[in-house]
Order: sequence, then C-alpha cells, then structure tokens
Amino acid sequence: MIYRVIVTARANADTIEAFRFKIEQSTQAAARWLAGLEKAIAKLSKFPERHPVAEEESERLGITLRQMIYGKKPGTYRLLFSIEDDAVVLHFIRHSARNLIDPGED
Repeated sequence: MIYRVIVTARANADTIEAFRFKIEQSTQAAARWLAGLEKAIAKLSKFPERHPVAEEESERLGITLRQMIYGKKPGTYRLLFSIEDDAVVLHFIRHSARNLIDPGED
C-alpha cells in the first residue's frame, strides 16, 4: 500500500524554523539538509508502520504517534507522524534535543 503523506501547518512551521537556524550556519548545508528532509518525508509513503511508536508523545497527546529519525548526531530530528486510514499525517519535526511535546502545542 502507498500512503498519501500530509504535512500539517505545524510540521511546515517546524521545517522553516529548523531551516532558518541551519542557514545561519551554512547556506549549502541548509540546502542539503532540506533536500534530505524532503526525501525522508517522501519515504513515509511506504511502510510507515516500520517506524516505532513514540510512546511518551502518544500518551501526552492521546493519539498514536510514530517517529522517524532524520539526520546525523548531533543534528538529528524526529519526524512525528500518525497513520490515518490511507494517509500518513506528519504532525511535528523536532530536534532530538528538544523537550517532549506540550499537549497545548498546535
């Protein structure tokens, strides 16, 4: 089965925030990071259930979220998504060093 991948406004905002931070360090590195992120997101359309459940975030938010890790240490990011019927919904893109998601976040 091929899933549709839906990127929420929150996940888009997370991407923009991370890209802006990275572009301050290196324009070329930021462009490579963004291209790689787009490829990683596209890969969610196939076998998304192979990624583990993000237990703590799932409990806090009351929905089953899975996570895909993108990047290399120390710059790894967690792509937090749910599987809903024939769609993968990408909710958050968070640097792995950030705190758990607050249920009040969009």
